[in-house]
Amino acid sequence: MKKLMSYLTMMCLLVLLLTGCGGSGGGAAENSSDSNSADDAIKIGVSAFPGWYTWYAVQGFGAFEDNDVNVELVWFNTYSDSLQAFNSGQIDGVCAALSDTISPAVSGVDFKVVMINDNSAGADGIVSQGDITSLEGLKGKTVATEIGTIEHFFLLNALETVGMTEDDIELTNMTVENAGPAVISGQVDAASLWEPSLSYAASEGDTNLLFDSSETPGLIPDTLMISGDILDNRSEDVQKIVTAYFEGMQTYNEKPAEALEFMAEQAGISTDEMAVAMEGARLFSIADNYAAFHEEAEDYTYLPYTAERTAAFLLDQGMVSDELSDPESIFDSTYIDALYEENPDMVVPDTQAE
Repeated sequence: MKKLMSYLTMMCLLVLLLTGCGGSGGGAAENSSDSNSADDAIKIGVSAFPGWYTWYAVQGFGAFEDNDVNVELVWFNTYSDSLQAFNSGQIDGVCAALSDTISPAVSGVDFKVVMINDNSAGADGIVSQGDITSLEGLKGKTVATEIGTIEHFFLLNALETVGMTEDDIELTNMTVENAGPAVISGQVDAASLWEPSLSYAASEGDTNLLFDSSETPGLIPDTLMISGDILDNRSEDVQKIVTAYFEGMQTYNEKPAEALEFMAEQAGISTDEMAVAMEGARLFSIADNYAAFHEEAEDYTYLPYTAERTAAFLLDQGMVSDELSDPESIFDSTYIDALYEENPDMVVPDTQAE
């Protein structure tokens, strides 16, 4: 990553993100969700991760309007705030890593995962001070991440690859947006980050990228969760949302420069920086989604397997209070299945760097 363009402007932009730059909301949605009426907007929480910025391309290309569905993208500066807003019923849907669906499932929150946006394939990573050159070098060091979120989960999995646990480090709770500047400035020894904070931290100052999600393929699927209330009362609109997403992705494939403009505007970064950030996300097509829901396998290509293994890991780490008794219960493939029957070959952009 160090050979990539300089990210000097990113410090200011990340600070602006913390104060609501480019978003349609603050740290949490203000209004309680009660979207049974077809006239009401379905509120979907979005936060700063490349695979989720794609929703702003979908919106920018007019795909929601084309499918006659009223959607409000609600921006959250802090990812964990979006999860709390969804779990408390303030919003109707949320972009969430699969690992962050386990706790609400165990707690009895009524929802389903209806689609996968992407798999993280380098968009999550661990950056350290320059004198630390391996994961083993983190022993006894301060490592920042947002506790209880996907980055915490990713960090624990990374440590496990070298026989280490959370007890071997000094964990510091910090939002991803703040953790990047903190590792650059030397406030912490390392940080577990996602894009665009990851590229920024790995490119500025004397830092090392120790580990990224390309080394754990399939571990981090990024999903769309929809509340049971909306699924029960506005199922046709959910189908329209999923359809709009993939139509938007097809337009993204045809007009990548325009799509990146929509996404970069929301992120408050340049289109070139957004293109780099997107290299760490493997966008899922309709066919990819269908396979992940239905093609049984004992690996991370199969969603229920991934959920089962993730839930077991989180329980072992004390990050959830109980077992996930039925991993398949958190998924609803209805909407993907309908699209797959109609157009299984619809393409999405290939964002992976060659």
